[in-house]
Order: sequence, then C-alpha cells, then structure tokens
Amino acid sequence: MPKLLKVSEVADFTGTHERTVRRWIRDGRLGAVEHPNGLRVPRRALWRFLGLDLALSA
Repeated sequence: MPKLLKVSEVADFTGTHERTVRRWIRDGRLGAVEHPNGLRVPRRALWRFLGLDLALSA
C-alpha cells in the first residue's frame, strides 16, 4: 500500500463515499496533505483514524 493514499482509495478501503472521507478531513478527524494532484491521506494517519496503529504497535 502506498504511503500517500488518494481520497478515493481511502473511501474504497473504508467502504465509504469520497464525500464522507472529505468531511472527515474537513472536520479534522482524518489528517491529509496537499499534493500537486489533490489531497492525499498519509497511510499512518488512516491507521490512526481507524485505531489500527495501536494494534500494530502492540
């Protein structure tokens, strides 16, 4: 999995719509960075958002 994910990739992975992912980003719940080709979500930010970073570090 790439280190920076497109909004559409996050939506596919989480089983949600792109608008939902953009709302999470806008609300500050999911971290994202500006990329020349649009918003990108760092993989680590997605794991943290989903609560998987704690499971992976244990």
